[in-house]
Amino acid sequence: MNPKSSFEKPISANYVCKMLGIGRTSLHKWSKDGVIRSHKLGGKLFYFESEIIEDMRKERYSEKAG
Repeated sequence: MNPKSSFEKPISANYVCKMLGIGRTSLHKWSKDGVIRSHKLGGKLFYFESEIIEDMRKERYSEKAG
């Protein structure tokens, strides 16, 4: 977890799905494949909005480069 995340409120998988316009299956696949970062606490996955945005920018850049 990066330092800025410690000040951020974690967001739910449902929120991320709405934010990205994807389903839960895609979200979990992306998490498993390392496309986006997720964190696990007590058996539940959670996310940080700043990390999602950063990861999506990296993914978009890598698509353009490749």
